[in-house]
Amino acid sequence: MSAPGIGKDPRQLSVPDFSAVTRLPKPLKAMVYLVMLAVLTVAGVGALLASIVVVGQLTGSFDIATFMGR
Repeated sequence: MSAPGIGKDPRQLSVPDFSAVTRLPKPLKAMVYLVMLAVLTVAGVGALLASIVVVGQLTGSFDIATFMGR
């Protein structure tokens, strides 16, 4: 049996590879890449905000305890 997923354990979660994305039609491929870009952008902004908080805590210019207490 050569169909994907046949004979695999259904409890095991697997992520599709990028070759599956390259075979999609162009509009769907664009949507997949836009979703990936949005996820990476949110992760990057979150990391930037976290680093601002850490640097602010270390330098004493930003106190997270008073900010969270409001």
